[in-house]
Amino acid sequence: MPLEDYLMPHENIRYQSDFDVLFAGKQYMVILTDIRLVLYSRRGLVFKSDDIVTEAIRDIQGIKYKERGTFFKTSYLEVLSHSKIILEGKQASIKTLYQRLLPFLSPELRVTQSYQVAPQSTDIPPMSQTVSSPFHYCPDCGIELSANEKFCHNCGQSIG
Repeated sequence: MPLEDYLMPHENIRYQSDFDVLFAGKQYMVILTDIRLVLYSRRGLVFKSDDIVTEAIRDIQGIKYKERGTFFKTSYLEVLSHSKIILEGKQASIKTLYQRLLPFLSPELRVTQSYQVAPQSTDIPPMSQTVSSPFHYCPDCGIELSANEKFCHNCGQSIG
């Protein structure tokens, strides 16, 4: 069956990896929809079968990126939810996945466009400053964009 047969009505694919990651010793393609994180693989040479692992985006409580190795680095992405999903792969691939997954987290876990800067000295009375971030997110697909971009390079949405 094609991947589209496993999507729910009105579920839209927001990101699909062009690389495979390892999960539980098996290779999967990563798909982020507006509802779920989907690990998808088509297995078998003659008799094809689909292998799918999903986690609801609303259940993801956080993500953690780690690297191991000196010369040949392997990267790991821990997706923390009801269970712990550990994805393993090449450094560039896992970093890309980490950056794509960040905007899907709940608002309190996401990096916002402005944040509070604490005073450096204890002699200064507490006062907050708002510092603008050089990044913002596409309202359509949620990818991180630089502040000067007018169009999303992922979905083509006009940013204004």
